[in-house]
Amino acid sequence: MYTLKDTVTYSIKVWLSTALAAPLLLFLILGIAINGTQADEIVQAAPMLGFMVVYGLLLSIPAMIVFWLIGHTLFKRSSYRNTKSVLSVYGLASVWVSFYFFDKGLPDRGPQQYLWVLIYACTMLGCVWIVPLRSGMHPSASP
Repeated sequence: MYTLKDTVTYSIKVWLSTALAAPLLLFLILGIAINGTQADEIVQAAPMLGFMVVYGLLLSIPAMIVFWLIGHTLFKRSSYRNTKSVLSVYGLASVWVSFYFFDKGLPDRGPQQYLWVLIYACTMLGCVWIVPLRSGMHPSASP
């Protein structure tokens, strides 16, 4: 049986992992792979990266509270994989909705903005499945 501590810790780990990894991936993919930015220019942009992390953490608080509520409820009543599947769908939807509302609508920003959302959504999806529910538990294990 999963405890309140298990589900809170899991949600916080997914939240922090997503908030830290997504901006870094965004910088690497957009900066180096797409725009041909040099590595030293990315290092110089570290304050912007820090801002993105803090901004992302603050704006995602409501979505992550709902994420925790869903996870806490489902981990008690449903299988481990079903719960992570539902959290995956919710995570993807919450990223898209958050970007839509906080970025004043996606279509107006152009195709590169969709790449931002895609990177954040994929990072969230990966974190849902990679982060174990309990410490020492293999992420794909079904207790």
